[in-house]
Amino acid sequence: MDKEKCKEVIIRLNNYFNNSEPANIEFPSKVQYKSNEYYLYMFYSCLLDYGMKSKMYHKNLSETYMKYPQIFNPNYVLKMDEEELKVIIVNNIHPRYPNVATKKWLKLSTILKKYNDISNYLKEFKNFDELSCFIRSINGFGQKTGGLLIRIICDSKICNFEEEVKAIPIDTHDIEISYLTGIIDSKNISSSQIDDLSNTYVTIGNELNINPSDIDKYLWETGNTFCNKKNCDECPLNAICKTKT
Repeated sequence: MDKEKCKEVIIRLNNYFNNSEPANIEFPSKVQYKSNEYYLYMFYSCLLDYGMKSKMYHKNLSETYMKYPQIFNPNYVLKMDEEELKVIIVNNIHPRYPNVATKKWLKLSTILKKYNDISNYLKEFKNFDELSCFIRSINGFGQKTGGLLIRIICDSKICNFEEEVKAIPIDTHDIEISYLTGIIDSKNISSSQIDDLSNTYVTIGNELNINPSDIDKYLWETGNTFCNKKNCDECPLNAICKTKT
C-alpha cells in the first residue's frame, strides 16, 4: 500500500471536487429528508446497489417508488405474495439477480418490521462502531452496500455522535482507480486487503483534514464520470494514472 500515492490521489480529488456536491444518492422528491420514510428507502436502496451502473440503478429505484411506494414499507411487503413482489422488482428495478434480490428484500423487510420508526432507533447510536455493527449484522449488506448505507446515515447527522466515518466502501471502481494510480500493485486483492485500502484512505483523509465520507464520494464520482466514460483527458487523476501515461 503506497500511502504517499494515496495522499496525492486524495489531494487531487479534493482540489477538483471541493466546491461541488459529487455522488449524492438520489431519492424520490416525495420523500422528506431524514424522515422515517427516507431511512427506510435508503436501507432498501443500498441493499441492491451492486451489479449495475449506480446512477441507472438509483434512477430505476426512484421511479419504482413513485409507482409502488408500498414495497418500501416492510409491513406491507411481508403481506405480499413473493411472486408479486418479484414481478415489481424485476420489471422496474431490473436487478442482475432477480431471485436473490427478492429474497434479500423480504429478509430486510423482516428486520425493519421490528422497528416502529427506524429514524428514532438510529438516533440512539452513540458512536460510529455501534452503527457499523448494527448495519453489518443485517444479513444481505456487504462491504460496499453496508458501507454506503453507513456513510449515508452518518452524513445525515441523525445519530447521537459527531464522529466521521471510520471506513469507506470499496468497490471495483475504487480498486481500479487505486491500482491505476499506484496505491496498490494488483487489482486482485483479498477481503483483508480491501479493508486495508479502506483504512488507508480514511487515515490519510483524517491526516489531511478531509472528511473520509467526501473521499468516498470523490472516488465514486471519478469512476462514474471519467472511468466509465473513458474521459481520461478531463479526469483530475490523469497526470498520475497508468491509463493516461
